[in-house]
Amino acid sequence: MPFDLSDLRKDLVGYINGNKTFFQGALLSGEIFLSKHTKRLTKINGEYGSVVALIGHVVQSYYSKTFTPYDDVKFKEKVLKTFRQKVDFTLDPAEVLGSVYAEMFDEGKNPKDKTVTKEVMKLVIAKIIDDLNYLSVNGKFDASKVGAPVPVFGTSMDGLNEVLTKINAAGNPFYVPGDALTANNTVSVISKFEKDIPSMAKPKVKKIFTSEEDLEEYQEDYDNQFGNRPTYDQSGMVKTRFGKREIVGVPGLTKGTVFATIDNNFLELVDVVENPGQITDVQVNHRVLDMLSEFSLGYDFGFDQYLFLHTADGTKDRGLADPSDHKLWYPSDL
Repeated sequence: MPFDLSDLRKDLVGYINGNKTFFQGALLSGEIFLSKHTKRLTKINGEYGSVVALIGHVVQSYYSKTFTPYDDVKFKEKVLKTFRQKVDFTLDPAEVLGSVYAEMFDEGKNPKDKTVTKEVMKLVIAKIIDDLNYLSVNGKFDASKVGAPVPVFGTSMDGLNEVLTKINAAGNPFYVPGDALTANNTVSVISKFEKDIPSMAKPKVKKIFTSEEDLEEYQEDYDNQFGNRPTYDQSGMVKTRFGKREIVGVPGLTKGTVFATIDNNFLELVDVVENPGQITDVQVNHRVLDMLSEFSLGYDFGFDQYLFLHTADGTKDRGLADPSDHKLWYPSDL
């Protein structure tokens, strides 16, 4: 059966026009690991200013006859960044002809119903998710690689490891000192970390994050110490000993990392509304078919000061590095 490139293009364009949000589905799919543990902010294309008002004390004795406010309201802002991404995918019909997909052209069917179209889209979507799972944790943005003749994968955005590295370098997180994680001390280190979270923040901390390997070692260490596995709920989540917080093992997170944050402070920034991530063009380029798309994506914390970061650095004290900042953000934890 002759394979018409223009027919294949029409099939793909027809499928895309009838399924305009399939790339949005890839970008926002629950299969992207970090998406399940972040608060999503939309319409973010470039930078986003996160603002918080910190109010000290307001209650005082009624019997003071003059208006005497404490006058210690502070507004803090952090600028968050998204990274513009694109998808360039080339389909060579000659390769399709040489594979099982040649039998899936389904001549005469509607474009959206043609098997070859659906199968190609499944492959593209699966690869987007696979790439984003890597980039969201392991990516490290390198401006010098932008526009390189041969793209360098992994340099298009900062992932979680790099975000934590930069926050640590800036000295802005709430440090929680402890021993370095080993295979035999994960239960004691994570338990101490949990107890050292500021008391005013504990009700708002629902999850503790570590690497996938450290989570496995936590389970093994718990089993060795107590003869049974750590507490689980019906979904199979591993829970901490005290607050019964979920311990999340992040694939690709640097081993030895432990952190937590308050609700809605771990953010995923996307431009869903302005650009739902659909394919923007399908082009016939000589004998191949090019599909193009673009979107913005980024992961960060709304405020570093609400990030509780384990450190094995003996020179760091518990809390925010700047005592005046600590007093401002955590007035009851002095």
